[in-house]
Amino acid sequence: MDPTGTAPTSIDRRSAAIDIALYVATAFLFLALERGFEQFDLLPHADIFRGAPTLFASLFVVAALQRRHGQRLFDLGMQRPRRWWSVPAWGLAVLVVSILLQLTVVPALAILLGAPEPDFSRYDPLVGDLPLFLFTVLGAMFTGGFIEEVIYRGLLIDRLDRVLGGGRRSAIGAALLSGLIFGLIHFEWGFGGVISTAALGAGLGLMYLVTGRRLWPLIAAHATLDLILLTQLYLGVIE
Repeated sequence: MDPTGTAPTSIDRRSAAIDIALYVATAFLFLALERGFEQFDLLPHADIFRGAPTLFASLFVVAALQRRHGQRLFDLGMQRPRRWWSVPAWGLAVLVVSILLQLTVVPALAILLGAPEPDFSRYDPLVGDLPLFLFTVLGAMFTGGFIEEVIYRGLLIDRLDRVLGGGRRSAIGAALLSGLIFGLIHFEWGFGGVISTAALGAGLGLMYLVTGRRLWPLIAAHATLDLILLTQLYLGVIE
């Protein structure tokens, strides 16, 4: 990955499309299996952790797709930074941009589209339960902060960019499209949740390009956002 943020050219458009199809197919398979286990009460606190097993399994699929092209998982933007101080600096910038989006763009879209507040009722058991809160925070920072960034910023933007033909415009289009997909996978948060996470995903995607396709700042910012949200849910500030 070069510092200009341009994707390497070793994967052609057809291979990129196949990778996306393989990822989507296996993700649906994992989700169906997860729901099956849930029906038999084999997953504790299934409402809170729904989707986490699918994300964890999907990480191995992403690694396999990378190996398919002679690349590593870390080649999606997790290479060792030249200056470690740049990670928290960029992470703070991404965090600020993300919070500003949630405070400005998201409310405007919600009003325009008539979207209600996100539905976080599935997290009601978190209120006042410190052990469950701490366990959920650790899980969310890994599945949300790390795995979701690897998949929805690292893999999807890379492959969508290639499918769209490469170049600056296709990269921006890939970032926005991956944001829309990111919003749709949060459908259980309701229409308001889809709008909120789609805007967040688009913002993170664009910041991924601005940082030269470096994931560590986005991982740090996303994990922090999850911590803030879960803390608010634990304290009963939002419902």
